[in-house]
Amino acid sequence: MADKKLIVIKENCPQNHKCPSVEVCPVGALSQEGFNAPAVDYDLCIACGNCTQRCPKKALVFAEL
Repeated sequence: MADKKLIVIKENCPQNHKCPSVEVCPVGALSQEGFNAPAVDYDLCIACGNCTQRCPKKALVFAEL
């Protein structure tokens, strides 16, 4: 999915818990410090969509390039 890029909408992320999407990333492209919004390593992200489906607040979405 080279035509899409994962973005984090920090306004949608409550930043008060461990991000469940970090756990479902098969390549470890998401990381989280404390309860901050997750960060994306774009060199690792394969745009599989697992994280976007797992995020209950829809803070992880794909943007069209």
